[in-house]
Amino acid sequence: MTKQIPSTKFPGLAYTSGNDIWIDNLLPDNKIPFYFHVSEKITQNEAAVARAAHALDHMEELVNKARAHLRDSIQSKKDPGYTILHDFFEFHLSEMDEESVKEMLGTERPETLSELEMVDLLMLKSLGSGLGEGWLGSNFEKEQKEQIFIMDFTFNPEYTDQLIVVYLDANENMLTISHES
Repeated sequence: MTKQIPSTKFPGLAYTSGNDIWIDNLLPDNKIPFYFHVSEKITQNEAAVARAAHALDHMEELVNKARAHLRDSIQSKKDPGYTILHDFFEFHLSEMDEESVKEMLGTERPETLSELEMVDLLMLKSLGSGLGEGWLGSNFEKEQKEQIFIMDFTFNPEYTDQLIVVYLDANENMLTISHES
């Protein structure tokens, strides 16, 4: 049976309970293609789908919250996210060819960008929701069985497949970040 995702910003999005929701290019005017994904386990629970719709409707606020968390992380070497972000930025500056990095970051002198400025250049590529199992490590035993939100950030995907992934709990509180490709 087809149901409507209770989104106010994206009315008319439908889903079938028990099936994944996967919507490509939800924001056609975005600088990069944007994807929305909700796992089949979440679609079996209308309250969980409503939380995913709320996250979708408040995506800009979530992006700002995630960005603030990333900014805080990159400014504190004691933060567990510091090394993840530092290595992510270092990879792009040292492993990619110079012309691609210039294009990707929109500057002739990418080496002059601070890591804080690089956080601001990250773009949201996708927003998803699923159970924490398979996504979160053993430090998140409780969250393994609960709904989480997953936000993928990247630079221009024409140049990189590398992601900074921000994980939030069902109440949209930060859990952790990772570097993935």
